[in-house]
Amino acid sequence: PPIQAARPAKSEPVTQPLISPTQDSSYGRTPVVMGTVIESMPQVVATSLLSDVYSGVRVEAHPEDAGGEAMLPADTNFVDAARSGGAAPSGMWYTDEQLQVLKGLQMPADTFTAACMQGGRSSEGPLPPGGLVASTGAPMAQDATVVMGTPIVTTAAGFPVVSPAQAVSAAVTAYDGWSGIKSCDARVQHDLDEIMLYFNTHNTRPLLGCRCHGWHRERRTREVTERRNGNTRTRTEHYWVTVTDFDYKVDLTPFIFPYGYIASVDENNLTVPQLLAKFVDDDNLLKSLAMHKEVAFDYAALRGMVHGYLRSLGWRRGLTISFPKANHTVRVYHENWLSRLWEDACCNVLCHLTLLPCVVLRLYRGDCNCQGGGHKEEDIRSYFRIEYAPLQVFEAIRPRLWCPGYSGIGIAMEMLRDVFW
Repeated sequence: PPIQAARPAKSEPVTQPLISPTQDSSYGRTPVVMGTVIESMPQVVATSLLSDVYSGVRVEAHPEDAGGEAMLPADTNFVDAARSGGAAPSGMWYTDEQLQVLKGLQMPADTFTAACMQGGRSSEGPLPPGGLVASTGAPMAQDATVVMGTPIVTTAAGFPVVSPAQAVSAAVTAYDGWSGIKSCDARVQHDLDEIMLYFNTHNTRPLLGCRCHGWHRERRTREVTERRNGNTRTRTEHYWVTVTDFDYKVDLTPFIFPYGYIASVDENNLTVPQLLAKFVDDDNLLKSLAMHKEVAFDYAALRGMVHGYLRSLGWRRGLTISFPKANHTVRVYHENWLSRLWEDACCNVLCHLTLLPCVVLRLYRGDCNCQGGGHKEEDIRSYFRIEYAPLQVFEAIRPRLWCPGYSGIGIAMEMLRDVFW
């Protein structure tokens, strides 16, 4: 029979941000510089000492809850990491020697997370970070050419990797909602070394969470009044709604290796430096260059374990496990009167509502690709990895997984719900 599931000792709110202030007291109003990478990564139990006992757990849900994973409500704030790719092409990762060097470097300060702690909350969840990105406390680069000329390692893709302890980009940078950060500073408009240093500085790992959403469907009734041809008619309408029983996120960010592998996925085989040069030489007023962060991991395996574990606790209503991701883009664009209008949220909405300005501006930017290539370049990737096995990650987060259990009264209420609804 279903059992009453106990919550963890440290109670969590039903809705929480990807990173919760209660998880790590070191997150404050300014970015915290930690120790080396190997010292800061989580310590987990060896895979040989663990066994997977939850992936095969299956519990039949109520008939009206049919739909399973498809019932997750749309969350426009985050991107689902499991659906947005993440597996790097073959060869796009550091060598063993390079990994050993990177593990001995200082852990990059997480400026994005620090801003999330200040964003506040609304009735729909945490507010996105805004304003300018805070300084990390590392020395500002006076000469990007000198910094990029002395990299810690150079990848097989030809991109130099520098440590934040050496120097960071002095370009003024702003938050771009939950997506990531952006800059139109003059430093990143004409100097290739400045742009490479900018991408190095803000190539911090994306925020990644495991979202557990429990729900059920309810059949409800309402009176609908219709007026047709001068006559008024009232009828009874039956409809279904999705009701959320619990919804929370568990942070997976600490498991991500903090140095992403920057590479190009351009269909014309342009390298990253060539894409940077293309941006510099472009004279389009709406030009932009973006780097997208992807996290390679076996999400299906972890989803199965979390799903099975919550089922084993007695949850038999609808259940959806997803992996929202934030801070997944780093973008540079050219500052001018037209780009300021396009970047302004109100002006952008008005352009799309009136339709014609939106079409004209998108044609000018080359979004239709009818002019031999657009001016919105998005072919730079930063590949991150979770180098832990899914079973190790699951065992590490298992104490923080919970769901409302079922007592005898709960089972009786479920039966009454089926009878009367």
